[in-house]
Amino acid sequence: MFLALNASFRRQFEFVQQTWVNNPKFGGLYDERDPLIGHVPKEGQHFSIPADPARRRLSNLATFVSMRGGGYFFVPGLTALEWLSHRTP
Repeated sequence: MFLALNASFRRQFEFVQQTWVNNPKFGGLYDERDPLIGHVPKEGQHFSIPADPARRRLSNLATFVSMRGGGYFFVPGLTALEWLSHRTP
């Protein structure tokens, strides 16, 4: 189960998804996505583990996370909560 509470869905959650998780060149990598939660292409996933003097590359990783459903739920901000608290029934 995953839960994220963000002030700006586009600037925070979607940014992390696109820029970090599914970016194949993030952090100096080449053609690799996050092996745990990134989108796995049909030809299989590979991931490099940095090491000295040479990196170790894992190939054909299994899919670790599968999507079963989801939803976007909105929580009112402090201004809206204050406004609601002053309303009379």
